[in-house]
Amino acid sequence: MTKRMLGYLRISRADRSRDTSLGIEAQREAILSTATVKGWEIVGWYVDDGVSGKDTDRPGLQAALAVLRSRKRCDASGLVAAKLDRLSRSVIDFSDLLATSHRQRWAIAVLDFDLDTGNATGRFIAGVLMQVAQFERELIGERTSAALAALKAEGVQLGKPSQVTPEVQAAILQHHAAGLSLSAIARQLNIEGVPTQSGVGQWSHTVVGGVVRRSAEKVAA
Repeated sequence: MTKRMLGYLRISRADRSRDTSLGIEAQREAILSTATVKGWEIVGWYVDDGVSGKDTDRPGLQAALAVLRSRKRCDASGLVAAKLDRLSRSVIDFSDLLATSHRQRWAIAVLDFDLDTGNATGRFIAGVLMQVAQFERELIGERTSAALAALKAEGVQLGKPSQVTPEVQAAILQHHAAGLSLSAIARQLNIEGVPTQSGVGQWSHTVVGGVVRRSAEKVAA
């Protein structure tokens, strides 16, 4: 059965001024060439032109993820990018994308990394990458704990305990440590349907900021 894939293309503003193989059309041609070999049907293209890959808060990528999550508009079964750094420049962000794809049952393919989580080998590689990302998260957590402990020793008041579940707190802190903005974290939580503290309404950057502060105090305690 033909696999229906969404193609994702990205260049940063800096890429526009370089003589590089990372151009939008070069990426598109690479994906179409591979699709011919593998028997994929590219049913949609999503582009972030002039957008940094420092996090996943990008209009094109978020639109593609929304389609994959809903499976209503084109029944796509996966997302393909020509190069890993076009999709993500962060091991942690890429690990989060892998986890989301696994949970929502769609595949990620990255041509230069020879990765396709639609097969057993790809899923094995994805598992290794997720373990590396978890190790990086733990290192970040240790550094964060040490810094907060130093602040507490100096008498800095870090707020009150959080009412958010430990799982949601961990997800928010991981995104924050990886460099996502508060607004980007709120958007991701809303996309994934994570309940708010009260169980109603949506996450906002203000609410996420409060969770970050209160969770920081809990880590330092």
